Amino acid sequence: MSVVQLRPWAPFLFNALTEGTLAISDQVLAGKVSAYRSASEALHREHAAVAAERRAAHYQALWACGFAELIRADFYGLLELPAGARGNLLDAGCGTGFDSRTLKQKAPGLAVYGVDVSAVALADAVERSAGHELTFHQAALECLPFPDAAFDYIASHEVIEHAEDPLVVLREFARVLKPGGVCALATPNGASWWIEHLRQRVMRLFGRRGAPVGEDHTRSPSFWRGQCTEAGFVVERQIFDGAALEFQLFLAPAAWMRWLSRLLEPLRAVPGVNLVLCDRVKFRLRKPGHGAESPIAVAPVCPACRAALAENEAGAVCGNGHVFGRNAVGLLDFVPAPSAPEGPEAPSPNAHPPSPVHDQAAASRAGWVRRLRRLVLRVFGGGYGVWLMLLLPLGALVGFFRQPFDQVHPG
Repeated sequence: MSVVQLRPWAPFLFNALTEGTLAISDQVLAGKVSAYRSASEALHREHAAVAAERRAAHYQALWACGFAELIRADFYGLLELPAGARGNLLDAGCGTGFDSRTLKQKAPGLAVYGVDVSAVALADAVERSAGHELTFHQAALECLPFPDAAFDYIASHEVIEHAEDPLVVLREFARVLKPGGVCALATPNGASWWIEHLRQRVMRLFGRRGAPVGEDHTRSPSFWRGQCTEAGFVVERQIFDGAALEFQLFLAPAAWMRWLSRLLEPLRAVPGVNLVLCDRVKFRLRKPGHGAESPIAVAPVCPACRAALAENEAGAVCGNGHVFGRNAVGLLDFVPAPSAPEGPEAPSPNAHPPSPVHDQAAASRAGWVRRLRRLVLRVFGGGYGVWLMLLLPLGALVGFFRQPFDQVHPG
């Protein structure tokens, strides 16, 4: 079920821009939000399921050995939620709602709101979150449907790298966060020496993105600090984790993860080594100022003009006539569905159907490219693995004095 759209997305954004009520980048004005929705839903519908199936043993080991738990503990620790925390928390890019549910369990007094651009992920979030008292909306992070200074906390775990222009998203985070509010941000560390990060950086040198939306791992910690500062945040803390995480998930045998993670993860505290070894970086951000002490109830507003919404069974409409529908699970949908062609395209008079010979040649080239990629992965992966082996003694020494896994499994 697609959204009820009585007005196209781009025109009413343009009206809001010309009236001075909304400052947002050209990527949203140009209607790219629909493309982000398509990319994200395809990722959740196909690629994520396929990756999980292929690497099932590795993902099971990730949780069984406590590595995934450690990564999440680092992230939640950046929020520094006080005992009996109250107020509003936004899970920005909530996906299937894992962090929303966990944070609600950790701080029952918080009102937790989740937003995601993907209807596929949100359907899963609603199903899994029954009884958790969570609120979800379908919305793009570039244009959040919330009033200014609505949230005390924002949590965004490995989502910001999905944005083509992350500064737009960070400014939206700063807008909806109260003065004095805290944002915990996690993202891949584009400065690491992991093969995929290197490949994407090389592609950037040739003027190409190097990855589809949702897989951009090229940005370094210094880039993120600069973007956060430009958006108006104070960067209070930066931590590295996920030491050689991608290597352990995609190249090393799953059985190695338990001991390999405990030997390498202590090195995240070693300056210089952590920059090139750790595949993840996290930030604690604070919006300057002091906000209201008493929490306020958050009601969605029109993302175009910030006017209040009147909801009905079909969706919602604001006082300026901007209309929004509901997705298949009944959530308010502030993201336009990708437009489909109204009818079959007429074939070009000069077009010729591909021949079987052409199809075979294309398939042969695709197979050759896949084999070449596997060869490169194995060659560079072997070199990367040798480098990791050289680091193991240092990791064992540092881990003797400081073992990060002790915080999730003390003693």
